[in-house]
Amino acid sequence: MRRRRIAGSPSFRRHFQTVITGFLAIAAFQLMFSAANAVTVANWRHEEGPAGSLIPDGPNTVQDSSGNGNHMQTFSSAFDPYTAATYSTSVPPLPLRSGAANTLSLDFGTGSDAGGTVPSGNEPNDDNYSNGKPINTQLFSALTVELAFNMKSIVGYQALVGKDGKPLGDNMPTPGEFDSPVPPFKIMVRGDNFPNAINNQLFVEWIDGDGHLEEDIHHLALGETVQANKWYQVAVTLSPTEAQLWVSIDNGPYTLRDSLTGQDFVGPANEILVSDPTPWSVGRGMFGNGVTDWSNAFIDEVKISDTVLTQSQFEFVAPTASNADFDGNGLVDGRDFLIWQRGQGGAGMHTTGDANSDNTVNAADLAIWKSQFGSSAVAAVPEPCSVALLALVAPALVSVLRRRF
Repeated sequence: MRRRRIAGSPSFRRHFQTVITGFLAIAAFQLMFSAANAVTVANWRHEEGPAGSLIPDGPNTVQDSSGNGNHMQTFSSAFDPYTAATYSTSVPPLPLRSGAANTLSLDFGTGSDAGGTVPSGNEPNDDNYSNGKPINTQLFSALTVELAFNMKSIVGYQALVGKDGKPLGDNMPTPGEFDSPVPPFKIMVRGDNFPNAINNQLFVEWIDGDGHLEEDIHHLALGETVQANKWYQVAVTLSPTEAQLWVSIDNGPYTLRDSLTGQDFVGPANEILVSDPTPWSVGRGMFGNGVTDWSNAFIDEVKISDTVLTQSQFEFVAPTASNADFDGNGLVDGRDFLIWQRGQGGAGMHTTGDANSDNTVNAADLAIWKSQFGSSAVAAVPEPCSVALLALVAPALVSVLRRRF
């Protein structure tokens, strides 16, 4: 007598299919939920206003809209040296991904003192800083720093956003520690031609989580001279092994301008930025533990996130210039990744993995694939690596349903 195979009964298969379908739905929801809820640590939108007014004296006068209480303040708007920036109606041309209205920016530097109604003191010397706020001591295992800026002049070193301090060779150096004047983090327009003999570049410099040796200092650069009277929308991303500099100019697309891959930025507490309990600042920087490098610029929508955002999650919505749909099926998916993988490292065309039309298949094309994964157009999508994993697992699970038990 043949034994009944319970596992292969129609009722069992229906039950198993229901369980697997539910599992996949829950997994997909969790992946999308986690990607959509990346934490914004601070967001200084510069919308307080009104236009033409100075930042007032006192704490918490430059509001953090993230809800984390990381408000900023200026040093003084009531007495010399008058360090307050002025609210301006000059704003970036790109819309915000949040849909919020962007009506004001802050005017730092020469001529910014409320139309000349306040003595200029020793301008340019305007700045904001996060005095005594939680963000000062936060350790980042991943980081995205975004801002928009428009230079009024390109003269000298001008820091836009940074973190104060001198972690290397400070008052209590550890044995063998390298002595350097650079702060933990800064985004600036340089006043020289470093690197690569290009004058006045947008320049990002930071000290990684180890914070001990000279090789723990890293940088990224725009690769071209910054121009006055143009809006630059910037996103700097840091992970444990990778750093990227994305830039959109005026109303153009975000493009990957520089990157570091295969690195080790991680410190003893898994931090990728050196620990230093110092304020973040906007409108100036620090060098050798001294405040310096004030900006003569409009600065707006400064945002810090504790994750690596993708191009489809950046603060500003920019047009799409690149296309990672290499097989032309209308969807950027795992098949396109395999095309990129096969073409990696060589000269190529779009059909062999060149997403940005530079005739080379490299990490820049992979970054575009990541940012566009799940759509033929840039849209808010789940984290690419997680979705790719789900895409690989799902067919294997579903195939079980087709077997005879």
